[in-house]
Amino acid sequence: MKRYQRKNGAYYLGALVFILISTVFAVALQFFKGDVLDAAIAGDAGTTLKYAVLLMGFILGEVLFYYGYKRLGARFSVGCTRLLKRDIFESILWQSYVAYKEKQQGEYVAKYTNEADMIKARYFQMLPLFWEILLRIIFVSFALFVLDWRIALVTILLLTTPLYIPKLIEKRLQKAQTEYLKAVEDNLAKVNDWFSGFEIIKNHSIERQILLRFDQSNTLTMDKLLRDMVLGATAQLLTTLISYLSYFIVLACSTWLVLSGEFSAGDFFVAIGMIDQLSYPLISLAEIVRQFVAIRPSCLAMERFVFRSHAGAHAKSLPGIDKEICYHSVSFGYTDDRPLLQNFSFRAEKGKKYLMKGPSGCGKTTAVNLLLRYYDVTSGEITMDGVPITEYDTTYPAMTVVRQEAVLFHDTLRNNLTMYCDMSDEKLIRMLQSLGLDRFANLQSLNRVITENGANLSGGEKKRICLARALLRDTSVLILDEPLANLDESTAQKIEDLLLSISGKLLFVVSHQFSEEKLCLFDDVIALGAR
Repeated sequence: MKRYQRKNGAYYLGALVFILISTVFAVALQFFKGDVLDAAIAGDAGTTLKYAVLLMGFILGEVLFYYGYKRLGARFSVGCTRLLKRDIFESILWQSYVAYKEKQQGEYVAKYTNEADMIKARYFQMLPLFWEILLRIIFVSFALFVLDWRIALVTILLLTTPLYIPKLIEKRLQKAQTEYLKAVEDNLAKVNDWFSGFEIIKNHSIERQILLRFDQSNTLTMDKLLRDMVLGATAQLLTTLISYLSYFIVLACSTWLVLSGEFSAGDFFVAIGMIDQLSYPLISLAEIVRQFVAIRPSCLAMERFVFRSHAGAHAKSLPGIDKEICYHSVSFGYTDDRPLLQNFSFRAEKGKKYLMKGPSGCGKTTAVNLLLRYYDVTSGEITMDGVPITEYDTTYPAMTVVRQEAVLFHDTLRNNLTMYCDMSDEKLIRMLQSLGLDRFANLQSLNRVITENGANLSGGEKKRICLARALLRDTSVLILDEPLANLDESTAQKIEDLLLSISGKLLFVVSHQFSEEKLCLFDDVIALGAR
């Protein structure tokens, strides 16, 4: 978390300067209150007015500088949170696809939302507040020594006792917060799963069953939150009780000094004001310490997450292919006892078309995923232009893959086609026309918003838009994984013709549905059998 503090150090330092000045005004005006009271009791109208004017000036100074402190403190916490959320998103973005899929999306959402906001509330916002209260305690304590060293010692000794309470229950506080954050992650993962399968839920009419499971998960999460809050309330209660007990003891001591003639009415008024200035900050400081103690494991876990090496950002990439891709006696399996590919050899040349066919589970998609460096082969070797694929961390720059499920963002058609790269509208329109998407081949349609995953498009339109996007990227290799899935016969025939019209690339089509009469149009057909 120190990195975020340094990045927003100007706001942090400014907030500290402003609260320092505000605190000086706040402490000084306590003495003026006593002077006003003593002058008024003495019947000195001129002196009373002078001190009253000074008092108003110091009040105005305290308020204005405190306002500046709050604004700078807000900029600091918001700036830190903005950088933290960017780092979280970047860490997720630079993961390999396989590593990303090891967790549910809800866990990432929880980290980006709940955990980041928790760190903002319990750490970034608390840091300026911690210094505000600490400075106030220091200045008020000094002022008490100026007033009377005996009162100062008794006050500091008694009112600092509550600060030790959070430390006494540190492990319980940290455990409660960690359990709550884990419960939130699990709950969001389940909710995300259910929303992803919304159509299945409706189709099977299992709303009540899903609601029951949600109630169980939500109740568990809220129970963990309640435990965290109850522990916090307990620590606050103990802190407050001890603080008020200390307050009454100090009040009794001040009363005794007045009765013994060592304090004037004004001195007593100042002493009580100082104690008020000190008691609440010490209670607040104990609460801030509790927050720091509780959030520390979450901060450390978040640092490990966001500061790990972004390997994808600095990976050695395959820029393109000049000649060929070769599989040399490749074997691979997700488990040792059941290889999907065994001694698989194959040579694919740039500019030619290849079809991988076979029943589900025979290893078609796996053979393609090995090209994308999702996994390493168990034995054998894959080379690209004679260079082993293991020489590269990623092959993405040389390859474009279009999966069975058409993925479209909730954005304009233009941005879904260009993927936020600069391309002329004329180029986009020509591509849409070449794929039979004439009704989208105009400026008005390019600005049209596509809803999430293309819910406002037909299945064939989604497939062809994804194909247009892949062709616009213009990489050496184009991989189409089950492009005919979930299409009616007429649309499937059109997609087949579009694929066979592609030229100038190394084209891999993975499908078990391609029309038999068109197989001869491929340069080679690789038939994989189920194992």
